Amino acid sequence: MKKKTVSLLLCISLVAALLSGCGSSNGTKAETQPEQSGAAETVDSPQTQQTDTPADAETGEITGELNLVHYLTETAKLQALDDMVAGFEAEYPGVKVNLESTSMDNYQDVIKLKISTGDAPDIIFGSCKVYSDLVQADCIENLAGQEFVNRIAEGSLPNVVIDGGVYGVPLDQMANVVFYNKDYFEEYDIQVPETYEEFIQACRILEENGITPLAAGYQDTIALGANIYTLFYGAKYLECENYAGELMGGASAHDYPSLHAALEQWREVMQYQNQDQKTIDTDRAEQLFANGEAGMIIIGTWGLGAIMNYNPDGNYGGFMYPSENNAAENAIPVATDDTWMVVKDSPNHAAALAFCEYMTRSDVNAAWCGTTSQLSALEGVNVDTLPPAAQDIAKEIAENKVSAWISVGTFSGLYDSTWYSVLQDFALTDSMTVEEFCDHLDREFAAANK
Repeated sequence: MKKKTVSLLLCISLVAALLSGCGSSNGTKAETQPEQSGAAETVDSPQTQQTDTPADAETGEITGELNLVHYLTETAKLQALDDMVAGFEAEYPGVKVNLESTSMDNYQDVIKLKISTGDAPDIIFGSCKVYSDLVQADCIENLAGQEFVNRIAEGSLPNVVIDGGVYGVPLDQMANVVFYNKDYFEEYDIQVPETYEEFIQACRILEENGITPLAAGYQDTIALGANIYTLFYGAKYLECENYAGELMGGASAHDYPSLHAALEQWREVMQYQNQDQKTIDTDRAEQLFANGEAGMIIIGTWGLGAIMNYNPDGNYGGFMYPSENNAAENAIPVATDDTWMVVKDSPNHAAALAFCEYMTRSDVNAAWCGTTSQLSALEGVNVDTLPPAAQDIAKEIAENKVSAWISVGTFSGLYDSTWYSVLQDFALTDSMTVEEFCDHLDREFAAANK
């Protein structure tokens, strides 16, 4: 790759300091502490921001290579990405796009290693809220002032704003929900549950009729988030919206009753999941549900595309996970999902901005959302090909209370990987109590903060 500019070298030195603590709980302190961003943040005036256009008149035709790193695994999303890249390369024949995939489990380590060794990609996948340490280290481009930023829907924009800057390009929204087999619900006369008691009753009815109620696989990070974010980030999260920042600041997990309640529900829900839940991953769990081996699956809407690829003829529906026994108190967790960040001062800067402009075009985004079965994060994009289950979720979002959790803030840097590690310990250790979970999380977060 070409030699980096001075500001990227500064970025490298900052991230190198973070590197020793990433992805572990060995007590090494990250030099840059994550900062929580509120939903009320506003974007700085475009006049104060960089306003490079993708096609700079002084440089003429855009040429070179564009390097993207991601952790996408779902077949539908990989297809959507390939289609988008092919369309971009057709429009910009002088640019070759290189895609590199890595596991979500060690994604942060890979990105930080690439930056610290001078091998930074041009565009990286992920939420700027989760990777806010990279933003604070001045490694991510502030896109405020770029015309394509105006295409981001008003409700999606707070999810990519930190300290008034725009550090991500979101393509779609995700909701954490429950997908279900409509044929089983009809056959066994199960109504879509609106309370937690009704949800557990639905699980019991399926079990009594020889159907595994819920599919799950806890051998990857994605499945952990799919479950706990669905159970916790709705109504229960709204009782403690600032918990992530507070925990990273030294608060104890014991201080959040709503987190305890969500973990207790998760422990009960696990009793209705497939017996091999500890030894399989999300992909296999999606197959179980798609093939009719389970009646429901707790997951983000991002999983629907993969489910439908496994069984396009499946009769699926979707509903908001009812964490409360008062239906009116339930809320559906909604956040931007597939988001891309531009590495600051990348050697292929013009091509990176051109790619962002291209993927935010309404026709390109509609094709992406149609393939992935996701709702758009952009303004005025209509997707005519959404399957019935996705339409169910769109209706749920329109009619119910929404928890826009990522706009407030979430765990970042070492805290994010530590959070998932402790979640996995809880999922794989039947004997771990909620109190022990809290003790474990407190210890690991204290180590991360040294």
